[in-house]
Amino acid sequence: MMKEKEKKNRFIAKLQNKYCFMIMNANTFEEKLSIRLSRFNVILFCGSIGVVIFISALLMIAYTPLREYVPGKSSSEVQKKLIFLCLKTDTLEQIIKSQDLYIKNINNIISGENISGINNIISSKDGIPQSEISFDKSEEDSLLRIHVESNEKGSLFKQQNSPSKQLIFFNPVPGVVTERFSKKSKHYGIDIVAKEKTHIKSVLEGTVIFSQWTTETGYVISVQHIDGFVSFYKHNSLLLKETGDYVNSGEHIAIIGNSGELSSGPHLHFELWHKGTPVNPENYISF
Repeated sequence: MMKEKEKKNRFIAKLQNKYCFMIMNANTFEEKLSIRLSRFNVILFCGSIGVVIFISALLMIAYTPLREYVPGKSSSEVQKKLIFLCLKTDTLEQIIKSQDLYIKNINNIISGENISGINNIISSKDGIPQSEISFDKSEEDSLLRIHVESNEKGSLFKQQNSPSKQLIFFNPVPGVVTERFSKKSKHYGIDIVAKEKTHIKSVLEGTVIFSQWTTETGYVISVQHIDGFVSFYKHNSLLLKETGDYVNSGEHIAIIGNSGELSSGPHLHFELWHKGTPVNPENYISF
């Protein structure tokens, strides 16, 4: 024990012993500089310099462009692009949800069901509490709609009493039928392959009720006809009519294409619905 204490005391004494660091003229032995230092002072000085250098290096890496050279650290430009892409993806997701809801409500209107989800797309900026908004049909509203629509040029109720037996359907596009109507496989239409840039015709006169882009079926146009018939033309490359336009039988409404995720080549997917139920187009049209 005594020896260990003596060793510690000697070590501490060595650290505290002071030494004289002198700079002298080699010719005249004149003293130019004299510094008295101990080992402890040297260790403390070197340690302080090391800590200052370490902290300075961290600050430079954290708050200067040098951080871009650190492995695994992305540049500020890349981070800005990632933020922009995230915001854009979120916006596109909201747009797709709104379009899906819009298409669903169009189908509900065609089949006579109530529309749904409207309150979700009403902005609170309108200043109208959602609890005070009602979309229930009233008798006065129904009478007003019938009166207004009956006077419009493209009225959906024009000649609504005409029997379907007298209707003459046009062939929407000349081509080859590659896939036929099948309720079992949920293929509610027929696929027709035709030449590129072929114009698509309306099978009957009526009013365009839908003319937009969708993710799955690309450019889609739909026409409401008399006697409860509705025709759909999907995967087009270009739409020639807008929602609300009145079209005649055989009038060009779109150009054949290959748009949408469900398309595997240039063709027309044609559907014919009667009073909210899909029917086989080949029962009405000779392809």
